[in-house]
Amino acid sequence: METKIVLTIAGSDPSGGAGVQADLKTLADLGVTGISAITAITAQDDNQVIAIHPTPADILTQQLSTACKGRTVSAIKIGMVATRANARAITWFLKWINVENVIVDPVLHSSSGFPLLEADAYTFYRQQLLPHATVITPNLAEATAFAGMHVSDLDMMRKAAEIIHKETARLRGGIKKPLAVIIKGGHLGGDPVDILYDGEKSHSFPATRIPGKSPRGTGCRFASAIAAYLALGYDLHSSIPPAKEYMAKYIKQQQLHSVT
Repeated sequence: METKIVLTIAGSDPSGGAGVQADLKTLADLGVTGISAITAITAQDDNQVIAIHPTPADILTQQLSTACKGRTVSAIKIGMVATRANARAITWFLKWINVENVIVDPVLHSSSGFPLLEADAYTFYRQQLLPHATVITPNLAEATAFAGMHVSDLDMMRKAAEIIHKETARLRGGIKKPLAVIIKGGHLGGDPVDILYDGEKSHSFPATRIPGKSPRGTGCRFASAIAAYLALGYDLHSSIPPAKEYMAKYIKQQQLHSVT
């Protein structure tokens, strides 16, 4: 059987903790072929972002076209976009390629709070790029920005997911693909719970919090895992539990390595 192909569009992280490097490792772990286009070169590690050099939009466009040439892409995962020009290039690419599964993991700031999307890119990103997503996976801070309300508990997560879904659907124009919003609950107090809103109802996906420090890049890997399972033929609801299981195993392994 032909191996499924997933394209990741994201920034490069030299530490391997997040970004394209984390995406490609996740895709390989889950048995799909990863191809990539890099939106920015960064200098960062687990403690800080030192510098960002965005990829020029024309180079990004060339990466996208050559990565996908002669290949059938089953899913696309989008992380860090960096600039308005890159957001525009990706939006046009999504109109051209017409892939069934487009998972957008909004990357607005780094874990340390460093801005990873230019201020003047936000409106275009929200109004033009995001409507091409079939799955949007914000964390609590990103959900707060998109929904225009403070999101800090499960009830707020459910309400915010509906708001983001409704607003994104309104902006989709003639796009007929399904749309779902998954708000990640890793920053909740207590055990983490992810909330999925599929346009009809909310669904909860609870987990047991793993003691200790969570490694960086879990959002990148979670979205990539969902992309991998969707590419393999899972529906969205059935892709989330194994993606969460993969993440739990990854977190435990990283914590074990940090101790040893």
